[in-house]
Amino acid sequence: MIRTFRIFRGAAIALVAATLALSCATTGKNAVTPDEKLIAQGKSSWNAKSPEDARQYWSGLQDGAAKNTYVGYIDAYAGMMKNLDDAAAAGIADQAGFLASFNRAEKAYPSFPGDLKLPGEAKVKADRIAADRSRALLDSGKTSQARELAQSALSTFGDSAELASLVKEAETLIAIQKDEGDADAILAKARDRDDFDAKIGGYQDAIAAYAKAGSPLSEQAGGPSGSKAVVAESARLDKKRQDTRVEMERRLRERQYSFKDRIGAEFARVPEGDKLGSMSLDEILAFQEETKSNVEKDYQEMKDFNEKFPAVIDKDMLKDVEDQRNVLDQHIAQVQAEIRTAKDIASRGKTVMPVMIGLFNPVPGDKKGDQKSRPAVFRGTSGGGSDYWWGMAAIPKGTLNDLVVSVNGDRNVRVFADNTKSGSLAGPKGVKDIVNKGYKVGDMWPVLNAGGQLTSGNYFFEIQAGKKADYEGEIVIYSSFIARMR
Repeated sequence: MIRTFRIFRGAAIALVAATLALSCATTGKNAVTPDEKLIAQGKSSWNAKSPEDARQYWSGLQDGAAKNTYVGYIDAYAGMMKNLDDAAAAGIADQAGFLASFNRAEKAYPSFPGDLKLPGEAKVKADRIAADRSRALLDSGKTSQARELAQSALSTFGDSAELASLVKEAETLIAIQKDEGDADAILAKARDRDDFDAKIGGYQDAIAAYAKAGSPLSEQAGGPSGSKAVVAESARLDKKRQDTRVEMERRLRERQYSFKDRIGAEFARVPEGDKLGSMSLDEILAFQEETKSNVEKDYQEMKDFNEKFPAVIDKDMLKDVEDQRNVLDQHIAQVQAEIRTAKDIASRGKTVMPVMIGLFNPVPGDKKGDQKSRPAVFRGTSGGGSDYWWGMAAIPKGTLNDLVVSVNGDRNVRVFADNTKSGSLAGPKGVKDIVNKGYKVGDMWPVLNAGGQLTSGNYFFEIQAGKKADYEGEIVIYSSFIARMR
């Protein structure tokens, strides 16, 4: 009996101890407070539903500091999303406004505690906005800004295949643009070179540099048919390469044309100083031989040039120069023969230089059908009477080319188709003056249809005395003097 009581009493004591222990656990130092319970409920609602769903719990917190902190998270999230919306609404021209909003969202994103999971929509929206703006920047040529934005978004919001692709594209374009700048510098240096071969070599280097700069575009996703930025960069490089080739070929053609012009200028060369009009027969012959030698030298240089750059040479122009050379050879031989056999050269008067003129040797830049030859020049001093001159005109049969004598000052000019014998046969009793005075303009004395009137190919003219002893002038052949004067 006593033993049974003792057992019962021990069990009661144990029960009371257990009850006291339980009571202490729920009301003592380690008890869960109402605020802690609300915080836990708010976190659970945030993570399970949305940040705004946590407000019903955290707005009831008694601790003012805790309430401000946790409700502040909700407001901060809402503000971050609004900043993203504001960034999305900013136009491409308002990059400053975009960055102000987007940067605030970027700053807010990592500021939330680790036990508050941000909804996936936040990253999705941020990635979309960053990708769209980066693409717009790329397409508008603002490559560095596009790369910086995409890199920043990746660093803040985490991995994104689209943003990573945009960074790669931007870096590719930046590298290409650097190479493009290097090619631009090569081209600029080529343009400044004086040595022609070095200039052409520089053009070729620039063409190769533009091609090399564009090679990474073929490796870029989508290639030339990809993004607007890639297409634009590819098109720009192609255009620069093509423009450089066109410019190089233009320089080559200009060089080629320059040989033709130099040959023409050499044939039209006039003796220097006071020799004009006072050269002896031997001096004129020596001058013609020098002219022939210089023409041959220019022609050989042109042939060497053509052999060096056969791919860009104008074959028709080369044929024109070959034809001109043959014509010049014939004319030079004709002039030399005329001078050698001209026993009456003294009676003809002084010789103009060059001895022969014609539209085979036109002034550079004249249009077909409105051409003017390089001039023959004369200069002298009259002693009170008339001076007599002669020269040769190369006018193909059947053409209506006109010969025009111009002389300064108040002087009359007469032109003849035959030897004037120092004027003794000129005039009404002798050789006919073939100047068409009805078409005279100023000090220009025209002979129309000169080829039909100058049957021998030689022309002779008289410069009558004027108020001043010194005079000078030139003789030119026109494709049509009348049409040119209208």
